[in-house]
Amino acid sequence: MLANVETDIPILTDSDGAVMDAYGLSFELPERLKAAYRGLGFPDRNPATEWRLPVPATFVIDGSGAIRSRHCLSDYRYRMEPRDIVAAVRELSS
Repeated sequence: MLANVETDIPILTDSDGAVMDAYGLSFELPERLKAAYRGLGFPDRNPATEWRLPVPATFVIDGSGAIRSRHCLSDYRYRMEPRDIVAAVRELSS
């Protein structure tokens, strides 16, 4: 998917789950949901993380490495609004 994106902004991918684990943003899928997720191709889809999944999170980080804006919520239905991401990025350049 990232191969199709042209941007000057660095985008983190975490195919081995190291970042989600380091940030404490991973969870083990409950046993009761594993059958449904098998139908979606798990755990083969992410063999390095098996049944560990990331908590949806967005971070806007400035050039010195300071987090300027963030959104982390275990309910995947609620994400950081694109307008809020754009506003946070714009603040970095002001």
